[in-house]
Amino acid sequence: MTSAATKIRGIKLGSIKGAAIVVEPTTLIMLVVLAFIYSSAGGGDVTAEAFSLGLLLAVLLFVSVFIHELAHAIAAWSFGRKVSAIVLTLWGGHTTFDARNITPRVVGITAIAGPVANAVVAGAAWLTVQSGVLTGTAGNVVGWLVWANGLLAIFNVLPGIPLDGGKVLSSIVWAVSGNQLKGTLVAGWAGRVVAVGAAAWMLADSVMRQKALDLVDVVFAALIFSIIWPAASAAIHSVKAQERRESVSIGGFMRPAIGVPHTVSVATAREGALRAGAMEVVVLAADGAPAAIVSVPTMDRVPAERRAEEGLQSVSVPIPRGAVVTPLLDGEELIAALREWYGRTDSWAVVDGQRVVGVVRLEEVVKAFQ
Repeated sequence: MTSAATKIRGIKLGSIKGAAIVVEPTTLIMLVVLAFIYSSAGGGDVTAEAFSLGLLLAVLLFVSVFIHELAHAIAAWSFGRKVSAIVLTLWGGHTTFDARNITPRVVGITAIAGPVANAVVAGAAWLTVQSGVLTGTAGNVVGWLVWANGLLAIFNVLPGIPLDGGKVLSSIVWAVSGNQLKGTLVAGWAGRVVAVGAAAWMLADSVMRQKALDLVDVVFAALIFSIIWPAASAAIHSVKAQERRESVSIGGFMRPAIGVPHTVSVATAREGALRAGAMEVVVLAADGAPAAIVSVPTMDRVPAERRAEEGLQSVSVPIPRGAVVTPLLDGEELIAALREWYGRTDSWAVVDGQRVVGVVRLEEVVKAFQ
């Protein structure tokens, strides 16, 4: 599996072309667990010899996973992408690389490279078995490589996030529609279908083979579901959140306002706002830059007989210099502005060219994204 570069934790075994090879500590626990499962699969006693063979099979499984991830890395390198790490985890692995300015072609080819590598290993192992060169335990081990790599290839090409096949599906929809979010959404829903279908198939397979369901069958089916469903659901939620971000613009929160010089009285500012149909006033500094904000209801609290003499500095709330946005601000640019200003000011002045047109309360924008 592939993703954008993230902070990596684990045991570093080395590096290839600058990409760290990392093993998460839980992977070592899984090696022992798999060794025990393989050595006891026949129902006999777990001897030292059987456990050693089981450990060998477990190590070969993780080598197969490493080959899978290395293929992702090679594909990413072929597109000139910097690969940060190849990570082996409790349930498989992932390869992190620079995903800036990514394209559907890069996503699709990089994703499919992993299953193709496993299919090649499975094919090579199968030809070795068929040749009869290896017999006995060695032949059985190579035969097991056919099964393990074949399963890795088939499982990972299933068309749903977070599997490689899901990323291929996403890239195809993205390329056809021109919309990356649509590709992710389709692959996310497909991932949910795959999660349910894979778990159901595992349980149904035991029944069809007239084998009583045991705890291992149920746990394994639940495990597959618990890996795929949450990741697919997270992708769907991420797309919906991104769509909300892109649909949010300053215009949806802007309260009409006028700009007035700092020298005018409360009465003059109030009358100007009411004539313009605005309930907000932006007080302008000597150089014309927005310096403070005051609402008509706040000015109404000043006794009528004092408004003509009362200055705006007594009722307005200062805003930091530069707390100004355009009426066209939206999407990621709006989020970037929020990150810059949230906590530093409660409001923005909205300026179209040189003219003040509105006021935006940052708290209302934050609630919309939540």
